[in-house]
Amino acid sequence: MSMIEVLTIATATILGLFAGGMLTEALLLVPYFRSLPAEEFYRQHHDFGPRLYRFYSPLTIAATLLPLTTAIVVAIFDPRNYGPSALVALLSLSILCTYFLYFRAANLSFAQQRLTAIELKRELGRWSAVHNFRTTLAIASAVVSIFAAIKVASNS
Repeated sequence: MSMIEVLTIATATILGLFAGGMLTEALLLVPYFRSLPAEEFYRQHHDFGPRLYRFYSPLTIAATLLPLTTAIVVAIFDPRNYGPSALVALLSLSILCTYFLYFRAANLSFAQQRLTAIELKRELGRWSAVHNFRTTLAIASAVVSIFAAIKVASNS
């Protein structure tokens, strides 16, 4: 098995795990947190926010760095298979950008309990929508990464 095959399979694996985690959060945790009264949400966010951050941070970093590394290696050593790997890398960077463009500030507002109950309800709706968009990108990157791995394997 070549280095490129190992990288594309590892990329598909980490992105599958990442997409699965994002989907689980979208379908289970987000609806639950949105159903809570503000006081209870803030209490639980105090406990779960740091735990979720510790879980998703390394997963997000791996789901960004591995696709970027794979795209660079494929571009250098197997440029004919570069397209799918480049798309996966772009999708992964887009997912990371959502953190800096939205989630960092939103999560800080939750941690600091800055929002009134009405503002919190509205912000959790926005948070859910951006998370669903991000989850869609994660699923797309996982699917494309599987196709990229298959393409590399079939050309070997």
